Amino acid sequence: MSGTRQTLRIGLDQRLAAYRAGGISRYALELGDALAQRPELELQRLRHHSDENARPAHVTLRTPAHHRFEPLALGVELGLRRLAFDVYHATDFVAPRLTGCPVVVTVHDLAFLRWPDQLSRNALAYYRKIRHQARRTAHWITPSEWTRSELQVLLGVDADDISVIPHGVSGFVGNAPVVPRERREPYLVAVGTVEPRKRYDLLLDAYERLRPQPRLHIAGAPGWNTDALQARVRATEGVTWHAAASDVEVNRLLSNALALLIPSLAEGFGLGALEALARGTPVISSGLGALSEVTGPAAFVPEHDDPASWAQATEHVIHDEAVWQDLSDAGVRRAGEFSWETAAARTAEVYRRVALSR
Repeated sequence: MSGTRQTLRIGLDQRLAAYRAGGISRYALELGDALAQRPELELQRLRHHSDENARPAHVTLRTPAHHRFEPLALGVELGLRRLAFDVYHATDFVAPRLTGCPVVVTVHDLAFLRWPDQLSRNALAYYRKIRHQARRTAHWITPSEWTRSELQVLLGVDADDISVIPHGVSGFVGNAPVVPRERREPYLVAVGTVEPRKRYDLLLDAYERLRPQPRLHIAGAPGWNTDALQARVRATEGVTWHAAASDVEVNRLLSNALALLIPSLAEGFGLGALEALARGTPVISSGLGALSEVTGPAAFVPEHDDPASWAQATEHVIHDEAVWQDLSDAGVRRAGEFSWETAAARTAEVYRRVALSR
């Protein structure tokens, strides 16, 4: 912390928002809005120059996100621009090479180390930088205890150097009235990138067993190494794929669905699950990764991890009105335990500790 200045100057990386709408981008934007309300911080939101939503108050940079040379290039650009911070927050796994500025890094999950064959070469080239850049990281943030455990096991990070700070529920989600069951449309929804880890094949296998068969809406961008899966999604009767769904569209889909299905092999948090709970939409979940941390007892987990059990669980939830209502009510209560204001307060405390330890 420089001089006697009481406020902390924070550089918050939001460059990925120029390329993607959900996931990490959503985290960086939501957290930034909440951090901007904290008087002890002087927040500099760093956006990519191509971002159509960047405002004059934002700092725009030319270094692209998710590039294998990003750690070096970003450090050079920040140095040439003479942008100085008390703490730099890398929201996308990898710390840049900065001189004289501590870096806080958010790690959302380590699926790329567990299942590297599910990523493209370019994606792996970027994500694997995390090992080399770990020594440049002053402190780590994860959204779940599960991801913290992964960080300890796979990268050998000390538990004291990791803070678990769960995500929150957006105001436009949490403040909206819950749509009652009788006014909902007869469809199911799945949210997330169409990639192997999300196990859409299991979802489609289960869906094809449902009788009667409601429509299934999938909201998620095309992933990597999934040509066959994408072709199956497009060809399955009764399925609508929203490959470029906006937050508004996802909100509408989740608000009016009979249930959200999440068969994922692992989730570092599960923001889609949390926002479905907040809308009173029952969640049918694999419970794997951090999903059980997020949903607690408010989600329905199939007895077995196979298509027949998933189909049976789905039919049970959407056709038994008492079960549906219990899950809906429990979800709203559970979601009330999460807020971006709390996430921002705890993140600001991490900044303070890191700055004071310089």
